[in-house]
Amino acid sequence: MFLRFSYVSLIHIYVVRNQIRSMRQSGKWMVLLDDRILELISEDDQGFMSPSDIAEDNRILHSSTHVGRRCKKLAEHGLLQSVGRGVYTITSEGESYLEGEYNAAENGNAVVSTSESAGETQDEA
Repeated sequence: MFLRFSYVSLIHIYVVRNQIRSMRQSGKWMVLLDDRILELISEDDQGFMSPSDIAEDNRILHSSTHVGRRCKKLAEHGLLQSVGRGVYTITSEGESYLEGEYNAAENGNAVVSTSESAGETQDEA
């Protein structure tokens, strides 16, 4: 069987892929794992997960310790919120980031106070 694509179809595919990739505006402090963490928590039926739950997903190739560090960083920048005992939920800013409506590069230095970080200094990078 021979498949035939028109030039217009290939341009459309290229444009669609580039739009999907360019919708999210991540901050310099972010890594690709951060997107996966936000996506998993957003997709979770309960709406919250621990780093060990996230690390168990077959799409995550990192230890729960590393995932925990990234969750803490996402919480420092307001995209996740700690609900206690190492469990996180996504914030409205985190949801907006996933939808491409929040620019983490411009707004990602917000310091969100949690019970764990009260009184501590936060880094900006």
